[in-house]
Amino acid sequence: MSKHIFWIPSYPKSGNTLLRAIISSLFFSNDGKFNFNLLRPINTFENKKRLEFIKDISDTDFNSLNKLKILSKYWNMIQSKSNLDFEEDMIFMKTHHALVKYENIPFAIQEDCRGFIYVIRDPRDVAISWAHHAKISIDKSIDFITNDFSGTHWNDHQGSLLSKNVEPLTIVSSWEKNIKSWVESKWTCPKLILRYEDLVYDKGNTVTSIVNFFINKLNFKIMNLDKKIENIIETTNFSELKKIEKNTGFIEAKNGPFFRVGEKNQWEKKLNNTQIKIIENKFKKTMIKFGYEFSKKDS
Repeated sequence: MSKHIFWIPSYPKSGNTLLRAIISSLFFSNDGKFNFNLLRPINTFENKKRLEFIKDISDTDFNSLNKLKILSKYWNMIQSKSNLDFEEDMIFMKTHHALVKYENIPFAIQEDCRGFIYVIRDPRDVAISWAHHAKISIDKSIDFITNDFSGTHWNDHQGSLLSKNVEPLTIVSSWEKNIKSWVESKWTCPKLILRYEDLVYDKGNTVTSIVNFFINKLNFKIMNLDKKIENIIETTNFSELKKIEKNTGFIEAKNGPFFRVGEKNQWEKKLNNTQIKIIENKFKKTMIKFGYEFSKKDS
């Protein structure tokens, strides 16, 4: 039981990058001032380069990693400390993967988990943001977030030996199933649940809650804390992130700027009544649980 992974999971377009900006500024800077280079130590789990060790085990499996039956066999090996190749006690790991099992093989195991922070966003705004990011229609985006079998492909930012025809799958699932898989898991490691809206509109209190979580639940010691918190709040402001991206670019951006609007309740002007009701009817209980008010529009 090495407990070497601290997970930062979320549904796509739910504030994972904003959360990573805050955490990276807290731990990987001296002064808390954010820049995109600070994100490098917070790895994305779904990187094709991580799969190259499988080629030495089985060429057949390596060329069949687009099949979940094959990929799932290696989930836990991919997450081993030796394969992740880091010297520190713990590594931060981003994922959009649901905490699910495939043919009784778990995506991740509690024994490797130091803790996790899960960030949630209003699914009506997620639908809009995912449509822009994936360059699809709002209706197709709603189909994606309401589908229990939705998935995305692994990243290949650095290039890998894996054939471009072999696309390993991230099991994203639906907005609600993804949330429940992590938030309602029986894992006993420390966990903190945040809302994207609070990261943006109540940043001071939310950053403080993140800091207190690491100090009180994980016994972390953080130097220069007051100054860091002040600078984190200033430099991870959404308008500041947009400015940084415009000046330096951002590798995770595609189909336009990554930091696009960042406002809550965009759905009130962007979604029609039918689209709103599809989402609200599908996710009613979970939306109520996390404080998302329902539309007062007539259906």
